[in-house]
Amino acid sequence: MNKLPYQKNSKKSIEEYAHTLKKKTFREILLNDPNITDKDKKELVEYYNNPRSKGSLGQLIEKHFFFYDINSKSEADFNEAGVELKVTPYTIKSKNKLRAKERLVLAIINYMKDYKEEDFFQSHVYEKCACMLLVYYLYESKKERLDYLINYIKLFELPEEDLEIIKNDYKIIIDKIRNGKADEISEGDTNYLGACTKGASAKSLREQPFSKKKAKQRAFCLKNSYMSYILNHYIINKTENYEPIIKNSNILKEQTLEQYIISKLEPYYNQEIHFLKEKFHISCQTSSKSFTYLLAKGMLQVTNAKIEEFEKANIKIKAIRLKKDGMPKESMSFPTFKYTEIVKEDWKHSKLYKTFSTTKYLFIIYQYIDDDTLVFKKAMFWNVPEEDLNTEIKRVWEDTVERIKKNQYDNLPKIKESPILHVRPHGKNAKDTYPTLDGKQAMKKCFWLNASYIKQQIFKDTNE
Repeated sequence: MNKLPYQKNSKKSIEEYAHTLKKKTFREILLNDPNITDKDKKELVEYYNNPRSKGSLGQLIEKHFFFYDINSKSEADFNEAGVELKVTPYTIKSKNKLRAKERLVLAIINYMKDYKEEDFFQSHVYEKCACMLLVYYLYESKKERLDYLINYIKLFELPEEDLEIIKNDYKIIIDKIRNGKADEISEGDTNYLGACTKGASAKSLREQPFSKKKAKQRAFCLKNSYMSYILNHYIINKTENYEPIIKNSNILKEQTLEQYIISKLEPYYNQEIHFLKEKFHISCQTSSKSFTYLLAKGMLQVTNAKIEEFEKANIKIKAIRLKKDGMPKESMSFPTFKYTEIVKEDWKHSKLYKTFSTTKYLFIIYQYIDDDTLVFKKAMFWNVPEEDLNTEIKRVWEDTVERIKKNQYDNLPKIKESPILHVRPHGKNAKDTYPTLDGKQAMKKCFWLNASYIKQQIFKDTNE
């Protein structure tokens, strides 16, 4: 094509042209490319429809809509305009909720080079996300890939308050490389910018500069939770009742998000929860599942229904009640699993792995100082350590799956079998069941982090 249908050095022109993608399928885009023959079209339809091919739907848009040659350079796709093209899927969940289907990969992390760049704004990852042309298409499992429909297109620049958090996320990742801990990087370490694994085999291991241990190949990415927020709030302007903790982005120039949150909670340490309940006008019982969330909102001075930063970063609040000796009163439960579904998963794509690898937890820790008096002891951020996730937790998960396959529903891993994780019932009663592989019913169960393991994590860096 001699003349492009847009000005490649103009952001406005690129976005205006991109809007003609709306309500089109990838098949339409491919078949309307005037530069390919009918014979080529047939071969390309087969190529792009194959989920195992190396041709992504993003590459289809690059080559057959924007008509530029695909490259793997670190510079932006539309370099003259400083725009990066990102084609990404979303799904529609229950109650018509839109969710990003996956994280948005920005650039492979080069352990041997990236640690040298201290300034985030000079990094190749910033060049990949500073200004993005986001193209969201609806993923529908029953459709062929080329029949997915493109619905949302927007030129998107990261808001200042998000940029400050992303800068710190970048620093956390780079600091781990500098400290010889690239093998310990986890997506749960950070908030909006993550470091996701790329490749699952031994061949994907990479050398790191300050340790002899090899580390998994990883890529900088914008987290799934953040991409969902972008779609719902920055692109389609869905009005949901979210409120930010950070009212002024200048706060983040002096403190990290985590430091600021903890500083807001610290004044309430060692106060009785009944006093706090009255102070923040919480109507539900202290034993209610919603009490801890409502208390956190009160202490963080958030009045709306949901906390914006927690939604973006996939931060979950967990209440922990300690006995007088510091041992949690109970182990920590997670959502139930279905017997007929967990056996179809592999570890890297399992719900448990996704939960533990991508979630950051804010522990709100209470402690009994006598039999009747419960105080707010402290708060802390925590995510499952990479070394635990891919060793002992993986072993217990695999053991669970094998026993289910053998129909051993009453013989799943018990608390004595692992220092970290076990399985036990989580149903309302004996009649609260899920179907089993042999056509019967068994009580609902879930994974639990052992109380002793939780205690170890809480007091890891203290002398308590």
